[in-house]
Amino acid sequence: MRQDGEQLPQWYRTAAAASWRFLVIVAAATVLVYALVHLRVVVLPIILALLISTLLLPVVRFLKARGAPDALAAAAALVGAFLLLIAIGTAIAPSIGDQFTELRPRAEDGLRQATDYLADPPFNLSEREIRDTVDEGIARLRENSGPLARGLSSGAVVLGEVLTGLIVTVLLTFFFLKDGPRMWGWTLSFTGRRSREHANELGTRVYAALAGYVRGIALVGLVDAILIGLALLIIGVPLVVPIMVITFFAAFVPLIGAFLAGLVAVLIALVSGGLLDAALVLGAIIIVQQVEGHLLYPILMGRTVHLHPAVIVIALAAGGILGGIVGVFLAVPLAGVVSVVLDYVKDEPPPESPVVDEPEPQPA
Repeated sequence: MRQDGEQLPQWYRTAAAASWRFLVIVAAATVLVYALVHLRVVVLPIILALLISTLLLPVVRFLKARGAPDALAAAAALVGAFLLLIAIGTAIAPSIGDQFTELRPRAEDGLRQATDYLADPPFNLSEREIRDTVDEGIARLRENSGPLARGLSSGAVVLGEVLTGLIVTVLLTFFFLKDGPRMWGWTLSFTGRRSREHANELGTRVYAALAGYVRGIALVGLVDAILIGLALLIIGVPLVVPIMVITFFAAFVPLIGAFLAGLVAVLIALVSGGLLDAALVLGAIIIVQQVEGHLLYPILMGRTVHLHPAVIVIALAAGGILGGIVGVFLAVPLAGVVSVVLDYVKDEPPPESPVVDEPEPQPA
């Protein structure tokens, strides 16, 4: 007599077996994500330290090649980066401090002025409905940003997490730069002999991809900020320095960041110089974006991390839901890591980038 399961068609049994395995994988991934979110005070500094180490590693290698001890080279790179940030902040802080207070009201005025153009021919949209929608959106932004700002300024728990995270990040960055190869070799010692070679190759590829992405995107953001800043100076748009700062950091949020930074620049130009200046700024931004997409990315990013725009949008949405602003910043590099792992499984060639140095040999 045949069992009940044997009476079912093969495709049904296959689908059922695949379904419960998929559900187990989803459940495990969900538990892992929630655990990482709850342990963000530990997990986030590790991720940030890895990303920062990719920027400082060339300096450490330069100092080591000239006879500096490991600890001295790592400490010098960290102190040098800290002093550089202080110097840049001291140079631009006086102008940014006053101009950033004007940035939001001017952008809001530009948004309202844009609604006036939409209400006139040839658009002939309802001015009252547009204004009500814009005012409602601005009010919601203010409501959402107010509690966040108050929480960050008055929340002792949040302040403690931030300070703890900064200290842990600095210490981990120092140890990654000083003892990175030895730490990686110790990690590989927990893998079996057969899987050690694969783990070493995969880890090297992931770190190379992260290094290429972080360095490349930082250079892309710097060039974008300089080019757009020059265009704004030539056109005569105010608040150039804050817009350049926003443009630089917006580069770390692909697609969405460039759109928002460009929108702010166009709205400021609309308020300060009218429709002609706004059109000129929009044209300059489009040209810069074309230069970025066809010249800067191929040169600086190489074959490091290439993700489809749909994947980037999904990663940004998931990162924003799970981790807020921090999740948005980390979404694309983490998605790039997943892409590198999948490429390794498919026997694709390793990531390459002109800004990535040859990795140091890792101990087996």
